[in-house]
Amino acid sequence: MQDSGTFKLDDGKDFVIEHRLDDEGGLSIWFHGGLVVRHGDRFERYLTHLEELAQIADEANVAHVHCHLEDLGEVLSRAQHAIYRMLHAIRAHGRSVTIYATGEEPEQSEHLRMSRLFVEGVSKQPGAPVKLTEVRRAS
Repeated sequence: MQDSGTFKLDDGKDFVIEHRLDDEGGLSIWFHGGLVVRHGDRFERYLTHLEELAQIADEANVAHVHCHLEDLGEVLSRAQHAIYRMLHAIRAHGRSVTIYATGEEPEQSEHLRMSRLFVEGVSKQPGAPVKLTEVRRAS
């Protein structure tokens, strides 16, 4: 199992996902760039990678997942919903989740809004804790 890794679509200039396992049982996942593709091989590779990240959380007996959306750009709703499906599956297996998001750019505001809705929705259900941390960058 990889302690860290990078997933790139094509040349990695547009969209990258990084992950790292730490010694305290945490899995951190960072999304960078925008995913603007509706279907085809690129989208299928993206979905497969999200499934692999959920699998890593299970196989490594991760206690907590840190999902960083601060640098996530424009993402089609289907791709964005796939992130929340991944987080929901991870939480369903008993892992607590913290989502980090910012509202500094218009597309980032959408991720912040969606993260709030996700946290509100799943917090009403029994299971591992889930929370949202709004990141404010120094100007």
